[in-house]
Amino acid sequence: MRFNSLFVRQFRNIESCQLSFNKNVNIFIGHNGQGKTNLIEALFVLRQGQSFRYSNNSTLIQMQTEFSLIKSEVESEGLNFDLQLKIFPDKKELLVNGKKVSADKIKLPSIVLFSPESLSVIKKSAEERRDLVDQLVEQIYRNGSQVLTDYKKALRTRNRLLKDILNEKVDRSMGLATLHSLNPIFLKLAVELTLLRINALKEIRSLVEVHLSQINSGKNILFASKYTFSEQDHSESRLENLIFSMQKRLAELENAELQSGVSLVGPHKHDIVFLYSGNDSRFFCSQGQQRSIILAFKMAQIVYHHRVHGFYPVLLLDDVLSELDLNKQESLISTLNQTETQTFVTTTDVALLSKLSLNKSRVFKLNNGQIIDDPSLEESLNVGTEHQR
Repeated sequence: MRFNSLFVRQFRNIESCQLSFNKNVNIFIGHNGQGKTNLIEALFVLRQGQSFRYSNNSTLIQMQTEFSLIKSEVESEGLNFDLQLKIFPDKKELLVNGKKVSADKIKLPSIVLFSPESLSVIKKSAEERRDLVDQLVEQIYRNGSQVLTDYKKALRTRNRLLKDILNEKVDRSMGLATLHSLNPIFLKLAVELTLLRINALKEIRSLVEVHLSQINSGKNILFASKYTFSEQDHSESRLENLIFSMQKRLAELENAELQSGVSLVGPHKHDIVFLYSGNDSRFFCSQGQQRSIILAFKMAQIVYHHRVHGFYPVLLLDDVLSELDLNKQESLISTLNQTETQTFVTTTDVALLSKLSLNKSRVFKLNNGQIIDDPSLEESLNVGTEHQR
């Protein structure tokens, strides 16, 4: 599964570029602020529909232009897809082989992103930790993406109704009757998503411990997680317990929801806590230990994806090597050298990549949003790796 090409127009600081990619490793090199991350972001937005950086549609569109365009030929499970995404200030339009198709209706390459921001997820908001686990859910369960999509739709519907009741746009008694009729559907999806998250965390736990040990020079580190809502850990809760707990919480907070106009119960309010040797990593781990957990989690995600699907996801490494100490760099590179996947790397220093055992690579140099295909950089990188072998 891979991206064969990329065409970008009027996206961020890139006016126009067209690239053909290597099936193994593609490297974007240049000084800070030249547009390296923008190319990684374009691939991510095309696949995921949204950016991994704080943004809205307008910030993705080059100034004084009406829209941005991202196109790619994608190879997935022996089939080729021509993807085209137009980004307008108020909407996005995705075309697959020239037709409007929802992204969840076709099998596109899975993506695992490493970025400086992703390495600090533990100390950030509960929402970002939920997103980390939801990415795992989408990749390892065939129905994961659909459950997430359906839950978000149900949540939006419920929130609109609660807001309309609060603003007296609907008769209160009629609104309450509608709310009560929606609750069973909402509850079913909420419980289904919660179970997928809990099971995904259980599935990946042992692999995270393996990679934590690798990062820490063979030292055994116990890893676990807590899945919390209503001030309780539900990591071991069964279906019946989850249904009972959420039903009870819906009843308890109904008045609060009606007064606030938003849903206060459901997976969008849950939290995931990672335990490092039994301690809450948010409060008892150093920054280095927190990064170790996320790095191990991402590496485990790559390996588990292959175990489930028989192929590796596409990897996006956005200036992450420079953020890691030597042990973490070597651990990540060791994992990458054992995978057969397409990898995209951004860096300011190609020397950081000299430890990658690459047979082939393609290097693109960026300067102020302009892309230069530089064969001399490719030659120097490949010569370096030949010396290692």
